[in-house]
Amino acid sequence: MAQYISGRPSIRIKNLFSENKSNVSVFPLNQEKYYFFFSARYALRAGIKALGIGPRDAMLLPSYNCGVEIDPILNLGINPVFYRITKNLHIDFDDLLNKITEKVKAILVTHFLGFPQPIEKIKQICIEKNLYLIEDCAHALLSIHNGKPLGSYGDVSIFSLLKTLPVPNGGVLVINNMNIKYDHSFLKPNFFATCFYASELLKRRTGGNKNSSKENALNLLYNGICLSLSSTRLMLAGFRKYFNPKGLYLVKPDSYLFIGDLRSWGISDLSKRIINKTNFEEIKIIRRKHFEYLLNYFLKNDRGILPFTKLPSGVCPLFFPIIVENAEERDRLYTTLKGRGVISHPWWDRFHSEVPWNEYPDAVYLKTRLFGLPIHQDLTYKHLDRIIEEFEKAYQGK
Repeated sequence: MAQYISGRPSIRIKNLFSENKSNVSVFPLNQEKYYFFFSARYALRAGIKALGIGPRDAMLLPSYNCGVEIDPILNLGINPVFYRITKNLHIDFDDLLNKITEKVKAILVTHFLGFPQPIEKIKQICIEKNLYLIEDCAHALLSIHNGKPLGSYGDVSIFSLLKTLPVPNGGVLVINNMNIKYDHSFLKPNFFATCFYASELLKRRTGGNKNSSKENALNLLYNGICLSLSSTRLMLAGFRKYFNPKGLYLVKPDSYLFIGDLRSWGISDLSKRIINKTNFEEIKIIRRKHFEYLLNYFLKNDRGILPFTKLPSGVCPLFFPIIVENAEERDRLYTTLKGRGVISHPWWDRFHSEVPWNEYPDAVYLKTRLFGLPIHQDLTYKHLDRIIEEFEKAYQGK
């Protein structure tokens, strides 16, 4: 069987015990006011609350969205008002300006897939209209625009470490506006919830040299760990069902649920250790090289629409995006590749009920057609060649 290629990076046990070869003097972890959360949605809620936005207020946010960023807004009793995102992932500024009313207190801007929105223009609008600027940098850890990190422009910004790093939990709130006061005490995440998610990262790791004795031994070790934790998970699931229905030991940081009890959770010691062992510069270099490798191939071959035909300086891309013909084609590609051991990204296929989707056909277009190939730091060029090979076979229906 061909080697498994994960859609995201995995924990490497050896790295947990290696010497610290890097530091965390990288944005946003070098800021005076940054705070860890279990995941980015809880960081977003805290940031909005710190700005003093509440019931009877409104916020502008992009029509093209995941959906998980809407629930923290609803939880605070705020009215979400959506502005148009075009098929090329750009903001429709005419629509945005038309949506600004006296009830609107802030604009949420999402830097899709790590690529910057025209953030200076948006910031100027916020200054002129006396609005707060909130940067959603869930995709944009390590991305820089015009010499400044994305996330440094807004009054507050949020990051999802989960999407770039192999951590079992981790969202970050950054407060750039020094006039905003924020003080919060955090609880450690549930131990079992951390272990279960970490075990999934181990289990779904990208394969190395499948013929090496070292790789085979690691597979046995990881499978044993995962099997033990899976058994524990089943026991806890049974216990939870009959004795403690509100138990939080099975929660996942990347689920679509917003759970109020997790608002005070920070990140685990395991996540902190992984962060402290991470060479951020190396991650960015690798992701950029992998993106450009796939870009070079797809520019020479007509395979869908490429929303980005160049990689701007400073961008740390999340994955390699392609817009395919329709939702059925995207599902077919995803299923076919998964069956061959290549995990891809049928991106943001969930439709939140709060969005009037009939008013935003371009967002629906993106929600049903945007498809991503992995470029993360665990991959090698051999992995990328196999991704291309398997994609070609799937695309041609072979």
